[in-house]
Amino acid sequence: MRVALCSDYFYPKIGGVTTHIEGLARALEERGHEVVIITKKARFSDKKLGLNVIRVNSVFKTSRVLDIPQASELEREIKQFKPEVIHAHHAFSPISLLSISVGKKLGIKTVLTNHSIQFFYDVDYLWKPSSYVLFPYREYINSADEIIAVSNAAAKFISYFTSKKIEIIGNGVNVSEFSPKVKTFDGRSVLFVGRFTYRKGIHILLKAFQRVKEEVKHAHLTLVGSGYFSSVAELLVRALNLSKHVSMMGCVKKEKLVELYQRSHVFVLPSLYGESFGTVLLEAMASKTPVVASEHGGIKEVIINGKTGFTVKKDEVNEFSEKITELLSDTRLSRKISSAAFREVRKYDWRSVVKKIERVYRR
Repeated sequence: MRVALCSDYFYPKIGGVTTHIEGLARALEERGHEVVIITKKARFSDKKLGLNVIRVNSVFKTSRVLDIPQASELEREIKQFKPEVIHAHHAFSPISLLSISVGKKLGIKTVLTNHSIQFFYDVDYLWKPSSYVLFPYREYINSADEIIAVSNAAAKFISYFTSKKIEIIGNGVNVSEFSPKVKTFDGRSVLFVGRFTYRKGIHILLKAFQRVKEEVKHAHLTLVGSGYFSSVAELLVRALNLSKHVSMMGCVKKEKLVELYQRSHVFVLPSLYGESFGTVLLEAMASKTPVVASEHGGIKEVIINGKTGFTVKKDEVNEFSEKITELLSDTRLSRKISSAAFREVRKYDWRSVVKKIERVYRR
């Protein structure tokens, strides 16, 4: 089968959608499909990925998400590839929506995956009327032949924009890539991986970690990622007197990232809002690293509180510090959570997830 994966979100952009598209492309190719990824032009060497990537120009010649792609160029590339299925990723961005429109025009079947939720995503009286004000989105979304959401939370949000049936298929992870041969718990290492934005709650984590340090003197926090909030995080690290106990590593190569996951005792995702799933949760679970995360959006669908990790109320500094400290101090509990999480994450392995997506394509 010839499949075109179309999205504004791909390298050099880092995030869950990018990770999902790369993982899906590789999983489809392993099963014998011919795959192309169509995205915006950007300064990035696609050759090192070993994937078929086509980049189209945008109106203002940038790779920014909201910069509209040149529709004629997008259509030309799709015509040349001749896909049997166009699979658009992220329901509210230009390439995704325009590729569905092109598919409808050319008689190509289309699939749309929603990866996102917004603040108050489940408040009907806010989003029902808003979806009619945003009627162009309704038109594009409803023209897709099939709609997928990565979680119940993501399905709830996109349901305001369509009356079609929505299939829920979670994100995937290559479990074997992250799984350590032997998992050790050092009683000190805490890890965060993600974009440095306000909504990721890094400031909450730093405040919580200051309290963790009072109980676990040798604890160390590693922050991996980049974004506009980096300077704020640096200031907060100094203000909280944590400079010797916090490492900010920026973006790292995949091999180093896997090593950090495997080496860490606890992984923390303190997001305030907007988490439709959280692929980093799967990566931590596959690494056998216990998770402490905010209880909202799709996170609570991935983590079973008290069994495969801990979920706490967002922005609750005390709760975050208590759970992190508990895991660092109790190796037996950490092993128990780690084992349960590793069993749970197997159902998200790409070898299983890709088959579910294939069934949607065939339908």
